[in-house]
Amino acid sequence: MTEQFNSKIITQEDVARKAGVSRSIVSYVINNGPRKVSEATRNRVLSAIKELEYRPNKHAQMLSSADDTVAGKYIGIVLAGKHMFKRPYYGSILASIHEYAHERDWHIRFIRVFDEFNNPTLFNELIHPNEITGVILLGLDQVSQTPDNNALIQAIVDRVERVVCVEWEWSGVPSIQFDLQKAAYKATNHLLISGHHQAAYIGPQDRRVLGFQQALWENQIAIETRLIYSASEMQEGYDRCKQLLDAYSPNAIVAGTDEVAVGILKCLNEHQIVVPKDVVLSSIDNIDLSRFTIPSLTTVDIPRDQIGFHAIDILVSDNYRRGAAAFAITVPTQLVIRGSSVYQDT
Repeated sequence: MTEQFNSKIITQEDVARKAGVSRSIVSYVINNGPRKVSEATRNRVLSAIKELEYRPNKHAQMLSSADDTVAGKYIGIVLAGKHMFKRPYYGSILASIHEYAHERDWHIRFIRVFDEFNNPTLFNELIHPNEITGVILLGLDQVSQTPDNNALIQAIVDRVERVVCVEWEWSGVPSIQFDLQKAAYKATNHLLISGHHQAAYIGPQDRRVLGFQQALWENQIAIETRLIYSASEMQEGYDRCKQLLDAYSPNAIVAGTDEVAVGILKCLNEHQIVVPKDVVLSSIDNIDLSRFTIPSLTTVDIPRDQIGFHAIDILVSDNYRRGAAAFAITVPTQLVIRGSSVYQDT
């Protein structure tokens, strides 16, 4: 890999010849202007950039030194989507990664969204052994599993020396995650064993749904798919709760995330439904906000600090292994019981 990337420096002139256009056209495509370029011409230029693995000139200087240590102790972070920047849950994971990287004298080179790397110029600029030594791929199971996206993920894995998946798995790559199904099972079972059997689920449509259904089955409660609603954010939690209440009168609701639960709390309050007297509520994540809602949220704690620690620990380890030797770390979860599920008749 080192020989490949330290070979002849590719210039915009090379790209122009490959694409059959002028150098100025290549510049317009790379810089998105100032002149417009037709879609067909743009695609030819991007294909040439991808095939030749062109990188901007500022990085060509790094390559010309033939110094394999330029990347040093730098890592990149690739997120599934822009929504992760807004979510307190992912924010705390990123903060943990930053903290432990700093402790180990490693540095975050970039935090980018996966879709951006469909641009071959950016891909060649950042996903490069002279730019980063390692990369953390966070939650990429949320990316559509198309052949093109899977090929892009594999291209990242192939090009970077050290790769770690966080909250998802990719063949041959070490991963850190928590058991989504078990977390939802804990949140659901806690409500059911207290006698609240008219339960609904509002949250992400992943293995959390299986955990919700598992708890119902073990408590000999019929599983009704009409009581399962998809939501990932506060507004969606609020909207799905309104839909639920229009069709059903639950006495228990399991939220797939704390943020969804906050939306549910607002909805229930507007309908003058008292938590936990009329409806008990539990969720998953244990973000800081969960302690300050009224009532405070019963939730399954996900140790985000441990997730960040393990991600960095694996990347910087002298014993880093990938391929057949790759392994998965599953961090433990714990139910935290608070006011949203415990009613005391005074």
